[in-house]
Amino acid sequence: MHEPGAALAEILTTYRVNLSHVRAVTAHALALFDALADHLSWPDHSRLLLEYAGLLHDVGLSSDPPNHHVAGRDIVLHHQIADLTPTERGMVACLVAFHRKRVRPQQEPAFLSLPKKQRPLVLQLAAILRVADGLDYSHTQSTRIVALEPSATAYRLNLEGPQAASDGARAITKADLWQRSFDLPLELGVVVTSAEVAVIAPESDVQEHPLLPPWYAAPTTTLAELGRVLLRRYLRRLIATERAIRADRDHEEIHVLRVTSRRLRATLHLLAPVAPAKHLRPIHKAIRRLARSAGAVRDRDVLLVHLAQSRADLPTDLHVGLDELVATLTDQRSAAYQRLITLFDSPDYAQFKERFAHLINTAEGWNEQPQVRDLAGSTIWRHYEALRAHDQGHMPLDGPPMHALRIDAKKLRYVLELFAASFNERADLVVDQLTNLQDDLGILNDTIVAEMILESVTLSPTSQPAVTTYLALRENERRSAQASLPARWAKITSATYRRRLMELIVKL
Repeated sequence: MHEPGAALAEILTTYRVNLSHVRAVTAHALALFDALADHLSWPDHSRLLLEYAGLLHDVGLSSDPPNHHVAGRDIVLHHQIADLTPTERGMVACLVAFHRKRVRPQQEPAFLSLPKKQRPLVLQLAAILRVADGLDYSHTQSTRIVALEPSATAYRLNLEGPQAASDGARAITKADLWQRSFDLPLELGVVVTSAEVAVIAPESDVQEHPLLPPWYAAPTTTLAELGRVLLRRYLRRLIATERAIRADRDHEEIHVLRVTSRRLRATLHLLAPVAPAKHLRPIHKAIRRLARSAGAVRDRDVLLVHLAQSRADLPTDLHVGLDELVATLTDQRSAAYQRLITLFDSPDYAQFKERFAHLINTAEGWNEQPQVRDLAGSTIWRHYEALRAHDQGHMPLDGPPMHALRIDAKKLRYVLELFAASFNERADLVVDQLTNLQDDLGILNDTIVAEMILESVTLSPTSQPAVTTYLALRENERRSAQASLPARWAKITSATYRRRLMELIVKL
């Protein structure tokens, strides 16, 4: 292992990386790589990629300990690193993202953006790095690899050192990807120990210094860079939610998918001035299609939950009709859910994910000039004025005008969330008051959606009285929400709210 170059050394210093630990992990990774190289053939530069990943695997720890593998991925993609092509930097970013937590490669945008021929190599190197990281779980740098011995049934890892048993055990727990990558499991072989040494707190313990703000929180960050960070995280969440929805154990995952698709669309819209226009159109189209499919399921989930909650408020002689209605809506929900799964399984959806991943993991085609401070203020104020424009002496409480108000309230919230890292906690009160308004508007919208769904259902003489009584209950809820809205609206349109928004803008 050679000393890192000036650019890499600066990254390690800037992000306060524990050099003793990462050097030990890197040494373990390279030793494992060299032992495997006697039996496997790897492309040139593979060892260097692993070395960079070993040194950088904890680079996100100083800013976001619980998610430092994701933060580290974004840091690697942000910095130019000598000796690495853009594709190789993307490979190192994947290794950093995969060094902890369960590895699900198809959920990682940086992985999906890689050429397919590079993906098996990345998984093999990630398998090595995960084991190497476990071999210094004690953070004592005292465990040493004696040998890695392949057999017909396993790779046997022989270790020595005072913490070899515990570090080795941790390495084995992180060897899940190893078997998938090398076809043989990793087993702990001979362990030679001596007197125990004091164990330094592992990565999850208290940091010695205050956390660093994320690099993209600086107002001088380009809008393109900030946007790509957020889009990577939203896409990662979208794909993870897809997996949960396929299991269909928790209907709230449909809600997460719907909200995430809205955030993606809103963020892409806000990034239009700097994003590659020709690549955005098919992405927008695919997300709209996904949102419609998720919405058809979610709207029925919400209605079914509300019907169950309202059952006790309906006379018992209407329960049979209510049960008949629930059965019909459940069938509708099942059909909508199956259409969503069919969409997930389609080649077009798989292509969308890979295209989107490529778009947000490269600077190609993006306008890297405008900074957050150049556009954030005007963008926020423009959306706030669009929201206030709905007040024609009073706020709209029903019909299409109310729905348009609700959409513009969401847009303002998404704008504020886009720049949330730059504002830090200063934006919390502004966003919270907007959220309160949205919650009441959401109740009104849910009632309208419920009425539309029920109008489309063919009702029997048995279920009709139940539906009529149920809708009367919903009307009471709507009136209650409408009664609280003027006070919510008054806060949003107040001079105090405007001043707080302006203070956020000025501090940029």
